[in-house]
Amino acid sequence: MFNWDTFLATLSVMLTWKGITILSVGTIVGIIFGAIPGLSGVTALVVLIPMTYGMDPVMAMVLLGASYGASTYGGAVPAILINTPGEPQCAATVLDGFPLSQQGKAGLALGAAATASTLGGFFGIILAFLFIPILSSFVMAFSYAEFLMMTLFGLSMIAMLSEGTMIKGLVAGGAGILLSCVGYDPMTSELRYTLGQEFLWDGIQVVPALFGLLAVGEMMDLLIKDSAISGLQGKKVPMSDVMSGVKVTFKEWFLVLRCSFIGFVIGAIPGLGGTVAGFLSYIHAKQTSGNPVGFGKGDVRGVIAPESANDAKEGGSLLPTLAFGIPGSMGMAVFLGALTLHGIETGQVIFVKNLGIVYMLILAILGSHITGAMIGLGIADKMALLTKIRPVLFAPVLLMVCLIGSYALRNNMGDVFITILFGFIGYEMRKFGFPRVSLILGLLLGNLAELAFRQTLMTEQGAMAFFTRPIALTILVLTIASLVWPYLQTYLKRRRAQQ
Repeated sequence: MFNWDTFLATLSVMLTWKGITILSVGTIVGIIFGAIPGLSGVTALVVLIPMTYGMDPVMAMVLLGASYGASTYGGAVPAILINTPGEPQCAATVLDGFPLSQQGKAGLALGAAATASTLGGFFGIILAFLFIPILSSFVMAFSYAEFLMMTLFGLSMIAMLSEGTMIKGLVAGGAGILLSCVGYDPMTSELRYTLGQEFLWDGIQVVPALFGLLAVGEMMDLLIKDSAISGLQGKKVPMSDVMSGVKVTFKEWFLVLRCSFIGFVIGAIPGLGGTVAGFLSYIHAKQTSGNPVGFGKGDVRGVIAPESANDAKEGGSLLPTLAFGIPGSMGMAVFLGALTLHGIETGQVIFVKNLGIVYMLILAILGSHITGAMIGLGIADKMALLTKIRPVLFAPVLLMVCLIGSYALRNNMGDVFITILFGFIGYEMRKFGFPRVSLILGLLLGNLAELAFRQTLMTEQGAMAFFTRPIALTILVLTIASLVWPYLQTYLKRRRAQQ
């Protein structure tokens, strides 16, 4: 399937001055859209697609691929600096990225994020080249039972992320699952728990809730304490800190490879998304670290793992998008619209008639990771200075950005009220030691689990599908094993210590 002549011809086009200029512009746009809470790589695509009308399809793919590919690193910047993921899929980066900023190590975290994003994106694209013919049958093998098992696997992370506060974690996760039931019933379209409010008919949107729990709650806490995020006001961030992040990422190269593969596989399964990939890779890093105590308190591996997976995911999501016309993510759904606009058919025919478009899209995403890393590493020390400024000078601006971002999602004031409400909830959860991420996971995956469960029961096999379908059964076993393994490890360590 790989055609060297077409690939080299496509690469030569991208390396022209015109191609490099469009790649650079797309990368900068992607970083900016990813870094602003409320915007995203998908928003960048929606804004840029009308501008590509009339452009050569190959150059259009350069612009769109670059902007989308660079947005993930852009989303990691506010996740690390201000506890607010610019992209929802960067939510797992918050867990250790922000604690590093609080310790005055924002440069280390930004350097690690930029490097891990680049390596993960590169690895995902290479796998996309190699696995299109192999994973096609695997992607099509997923049905309702497999989707339910994957969401249960994601929900099992609530327990693993709540080490030391298991009860509080389960309470927060359960509350998130209950909140996911607000709005239309996914099967019968009956309204549930809307309290007579029209803006709740579509449910509680994850992004405004996420802004409130993480960003608004954190800004409230900082304003009350009136201390800089890092606690070190006015000190310059040395570039050596950023380069330390680069070095430690290369030192953890095997972790990058493993998490990139996780992200690639999750991306190849339509409907799961980068948030699941980020959290799964984070849990994998924690369980295999040998010293999980530091995770959640500022372990740089907690930044490397999700950032590797987030960017590798896009390589995986290209598989169902190009091979079957089934979007592997929201961004790929927009890409399908762009391909249609330019008269390009997806499915197997694209590999026959428009193989150059496929290669250009892949090269553009890869090029954006490399260009984005160069830009990100070059200005990381400047961005890290935000953590050393008194919050009274920037917190009001960030609060307004979050509120405007919440409104911009659907042009709905109800989402602004959700952000404010969840801001107070997030502040109280932080004060009383309830893990906010558990609530986010429950809200994110609860509705998916309910829908997949009810759809499975309506199939011919019914509930037996969970045990008769090999992939579903395998994921169920892995879920149980992932829950039992930490306790088994603790038990074995105690036995060894007694001996």
